[in-house]
Amino acid sequence: MVQQLLDGDTIGASLANLARASPQSRATFPESRETITATELDEAATNAAARFVRAGLAEELVGVLVDTNPMFFVTLFGLWRAGAALSVLPATRVLGGVDRTTRQLATIMQAASMRFLVTDQNHAEIAGRLTELMPGLMVVQVGELTDESSSALPAVKPDRLAVVQFTSGSTSAPKGVMLTHRTVMAGLAGCVVSGQFSRNDVFVQWVPTFHDMGLIGLLSHWLNGADVHVFTPSSFLRHPAKILTYFGEHGGTVLTGPNFSYDQLLDSISSDQLANFDLSHWRLAFNGAEPVNPDTVTRFTEKFAAAGVAPSVMYPVYGMAEATLAVSFPDPGSVARVVDVDRASLNGDGVRIVDSAEINMKKAVSVGRPVHGIEVRIADAPNDGTKLGEIEIRGDAVTTGYYGNHPANQVQFTSDSWLRTGDLGFFLDGELFVMGRSKEMIVVHGQNFFPEDVESIVREIPDIYRKRCVAFPVIEGYTERMGIIAEVPSTVSPDVVRREILSRVSAELSLAHIDINLVEPRWLTRTTSGKWQRSIAAHRITASRKA
Repeated sequence: MVQQLLDGDTIGASLANLARASPQSRATFPESRETITATELDEAATNAAARFVRAGLAEELVGVLVDTNPMFFVTLFGLWRAGAALSVLPATRVLGGVDRTTRQLATIMQAASMRFLVTDQNHAEIAGRLTELMPGLMVVQVGELTDESSSALPAVKPDRLAVVQFTSGSTSAPKGVMLTHRTVMAGLAGCVVSGQFSRNDVFVQWVPTFHDMGLIGLLSHWLNGADVHVFTPSSFLRHPAKILTYFGEHGGTVLTGPNFSYDQLLDSISSDQLANFDLSHWRLAFNGAEPVNPDTVTRFTEKFAAAGVAPSVMYPVYGMAEATLAVSFPDPGSVARVVDVDRASLNGDGVRIVDSAEINMKKAVSVGRPVHGIEVRIADAPNDGTKLGEIEIRGDAVTTGYYGNHPANQVQFTSDSWLRTGDLGFFLDGELFVMGRSKEMIVVHGQNFFPEDVESIVREIPDIYRKRCVAFPVIEGYTERMGIIAEVPSTVSPDVVRREILSRVSAELSLAHIDINLVEPRWLTRTTSGKWQRSIAAHRITASRKA
């Protein structure tokens, strides 16, 4: 049995327990070359909490815009101990610079009626502009929190709101997932138990902390006594090989990221370079937050074997903010399971597994079994069947709803209190296979197509810029056809690329009617968590045609 230290009915109490059980557990922030131990954080968070209480932040929902360093940790735990709820804001500069970033942050904060922002000096310009857009917004600088004496703090109950996690990629009003202390602790326990986390793990992270994989993934290791090493997203996106080097040099055991990040890792380092790496400590490579590509699973396993990485390390998982992160994990130590599915059976009463030699097949990756404390079912499917349907979840780690958004809450939950995920999947031998988003499903002549399948075909065309393309449904009247947007350099013949796309997609998917749109490099956008914004891209194409 793996020893687990995670304990406590609130996040603040869990930190106190960690400081007693493992006082020298250490959080390292390589870019600022700073560290903080559990004991140091416990004391600093208590002092910060006293300051937050005096500033009037107790029982408030507070926006957090702080760099990734020890003060970020102090801010989070200080707010929780002060009885505040928090939302880590996406502190990334988007296209359009400070003005657009500020407008996006204001949209989130106004949706939640936030009255307070805790920030640092590096975000002073954005904070100043936010106060112009949001009169009455109170800004608290974390630099003022270091020398506060302790005073009486409020008793924080497990059912007090702790986190409002805004889902990425919203095109209208952002939706804030509400998580109480009790809910968060249940979610952390699900990760720890099902992932078999221990204080011996060395966790290295670059995923942004405003994303559920970043925030909850980090807390699940830190509060369980593991040493954690926290990078910024930009450090990985610019130099993925350097993160891998650091991971190996520090005996990293767990790394997380979306599928595309593993493709970047694989492309950033040669097989000859890998021969000089020792990655034998690597235990789990969490692959989630977007559909898992079977080719990535194969490439990872084959290429990293040269550095001592076991076949069981690639770890495809399924989660969402509404579940406080984890929904399903494979059994640690098991090899990722990939099956071949008959495409036609996705439209019927049961998914049929076929031989890989068949033409009309699709590869699907298992994301394991429901984690500790979570129940999963497929809507309108028999318990022992393999019918494709919407995935629904319930459990102590599942949100009670969206902050101040009663209409969304009415839609999101079933009459018997299961949460509709909006994702399509099926069970096979007790394992969950996630096939895509129901809203992004493309239905042509009664047949279902997943955007990822189409995109994987188009990305193999050499003239596509950095393999950047998306597929989406084009609906006109009562008919639907396939739409494709692909980035192409100006030096390439558009007609040649269009013919190649049509030829390959038609051959692979037996589709003749395809709406092909070629755009300039870097035209497509991703969400803050790295997912392609297909619906936004489709809307932009439609708008440009009407203009």
